[in-house]
Amino acid sequence: MHLSRPAVFERIRRLEAQGVIRGYGARIHWEALGLPLTDFVWIRTSNINCNDSAQQIAGLDYEGGFLEELYRITGEWCMLARFRLATPALLQQALDRIRLVPGVQNTMTTIALSCVEPAQAAAAQPRSLAG
Repeated sequence: MHLSRPAVFERIRRLEAQGVIRGYGARIHWEALGLPLTDFVWIRTSNINCNDSAQQIAGLDYEGGFLEELYRITGEWCMLARFRLATPALLQQALDRIRLVPGVQNTMTTIALSCVEPAQAAAAQPRSLAG
């Protein structure tokens, strides 16, 4: 980047102060923790405003894993959830619980086979975002 250490430190400090950098995290090896499945679940509700259903889904207890993220989305589906789970049987239990939430009409599930490493994904970002 052709910047001195103090310049880099100041740039990072400024980005933190502006809220651009909101924190730091670890890259987790999920298989080593016994959570090898990454599952994406599209959720459709009958409610125009699906906030109530979303709050209930976010508050459910998912045995053998957890709900990592839950997004409200546009299009045919109302929400998109990403789960980390130990087994397909536990995914089935999670889906059964979600389908019992009032207002949930339908779900569609995809199991991720692999993930493009974040370092590779970052290298593909536009220059204005990556640098």
